[in-house]
Amino acid sequence: MKKWIMSIVVGVLMASSASAAWWSFGSDQKTEEQPAVERPQRNRQGGQQRRPQMSEEQREKMKEHRETIQKLVEAARSEVDEVKKSELVEQLRTKLTEGAERMQMEFRKRLEQAEKKMEQMKERLADAEKNKEQKIEEHLQKLLSGEVPDEIPGRPRNRKRLWKKDPPPTAE
Repeated sequence: MKKWIMSIVVGVLMASSASAAWWSFGSDQKTEEQPAVERPQRNRQGGQQRRPQMSEEQREKMKEHRETIQKLVEAARSEVDEVKKSELVEQLRTKLTEGAERMQMEFRKRLEQAEKKMEQMKERLADAEKNKEQKIEEHLQKLLSGEVPDEIPGRPRNRKRLWKKDPPPTAE
């Protein structure tokens, strides 16, 4: 029981000390606002991002589009004249349709890219299945001779190499 409580206390202390640089813990001193800590983008195998990154121009367009829609919504809600309200609702419908079409176009583009990627993956799989025995034999020979293989089947490519020592001496 004592060990269990101590391990919890140690874990809490470690977590609080790791985050102490980010939190002011109610200090009376007014400090400059610190910029948010940026998390590094993790890439998948091949260096591709999980989601395509937007350019600043695209972000600005999206922001303007949202603001325009919000203004139209507020104006339509507060309008008492039915004729003007119906005009505002039509403008809002037009803006929402434009946004939906833009999103569908982007989704179609991403779908086409995914289909191309899938075809490439199918080709790689067919090649791997066709040459499986040959690749395994080559890999086995490299392992037995002490060479560091370029690629180990089933191991992600970004891992550190397992061979830290020099290859075994050859008998001459």
